[in-house]
Amino acid sequence: MSTTTDRETSLDGLRHRIDELDSQLHALLMERAQVGAGIAAARLASGAESVVFQPDREADLMRHLVERHEGVLPLATVEHLWRELISASLRLQGDFQLHLDGSADLLGMLDLARFHFGFSCELVPGADAADVVGSVAASDGDLGLIALQDRADLPWWRGLSTDGAEVIARLPFLVLDERPADMPALVISRSVAETVKRDTLVFDARWTGVLPGNLMNEGLEVVSFHRSASGVDALLAVSAHLSEDEIFKACADAGAEPDVLRLVGGYSAPIDVEGDADDDFDAAASEGLTE
Repeated sequence: MSTTTDRETSLDGLRHRIDELDSQLHALLMERAQVGAGIAAARLASGAESVVFQPDREADLMRHLVERHEGVLPLATVEHLWRELISASLRLQGDFQLHLDGSADLLGMLDLARFHFGFSCELVPGADAADVVGSVAASDGDLGLIALQDRADLPWWRGLSTDGAEVIARLPFLVLDERPADMPALVISRSVAETVKRDTLVFDARWTGVLPGNLMNEGLEVVSFHRSASGVDALLAVSAHLSEDEIFKACADAGAEPDVLRLVGGYSAPIDVEGDADDDFDAAASEGLTE
């Protein structure tokens, strides 16, 4: 039978082990930061003038995180810790601001911004999504965060382009039931390097007159859309394996080719850890095209 002294001795041993692990973690964090500072110095020496965002590299880090995760600590907690580390490493390369969509729910937008980009990133509120696009396009290396709604008040994505501000990521990247900071959103930045790998491409598509039917049946996701008296504008997410000709054909098979089809970015496909959480959103958007 264990005594109070035995239990206290055991607890002291566990607390001592935690102290040891904390010390090791801190040393590893400092080593990681030092390597990040070396990358920043090398970029500066090469003449780089702004922060380089590598959304595909970050996506790979998150995929490896999911693959190796086990134990009692929630995955969302570990994700947030890694996101804070990644953001801190980016800030070693230079300062950047995060422009927020002012038309979205403020608390949801702040939660998402802090969860994904950390507490040291400077947040700049914008009037609406179009304002965020303009601010990022005019910056040297800022980011923008725009909330996704199935039916948009305005086709703000018309201001995107592959030589201005473009889509580089979709959040949340890890789709979990009852996760914190779960507002659907897109991240935009100035154009990223052509070497960045993207699973999904994003297009500005516009129709007048005859409208397509259910694009989902043709493998095209309606990320957001805006209806007007003359037709509809849609932000489409499409597999990077499809050519523009194949996209036009898929639209034609759904009922109508678009009058405009313009590439405006792309992103690494989010990981749906526990199921198909976006089905309801996709269905609502597709049905809304032909209402």
